[in-house]
Amino acid sequence: MNLIEFAVPTAAAFPGMTVRELFTECVKANSAVLPFRAANGKFTGRASIRHILGEVCIPEAMIEHARLLGDTITALQFPPIREKELLDMTIDEFIIKDIPTITPASPMAKALAVMQCYNTSYLFVIDREHNYHGTLSTVSLARRLLDRNSP
Repeated sequence: MNLIEFAVPTAAAFPGMTVRELFTECVKANSAVLPFRAANGKFTGRASIRHILGEVCIPEAMIEHARLLGDTITALQFPPIREKELLDMTIDEFIIKDIPTITPASPMAKALAVMQCYNTSYLFVIDREHNYHGTLSTVSLARRLLDRNSP
């Protein structure tokens, strides 16, 4: 079984890409994250919507005490999110350096084990020549398994 069959093709993030461009590509692919291809052509990290929004929009103290927050936090005053400024920023400073990858020839059991190891629901399928084939997620795995075994 070749994992490319289960991967969903997406774009790759690149140096200088804006948050707007990242969000646009992620929404197109229905994926919250893209692999980051460095200027040298190698994949060196990942660009995540959740990570960027967390870094820019939520104070660290709020994250640390999230379970204690009620549904009305109007007493807490945070600066408003300046959406246009956020969308015009480049993603370069927000790249997560570790990148969960798998090769196309890897067995599905290994893919699931690597997902568990990274505590994630996705992997990037990248071959030994650094060609990116798409994102493998638990949802894409389930979709393909259902498609292949539908009555």
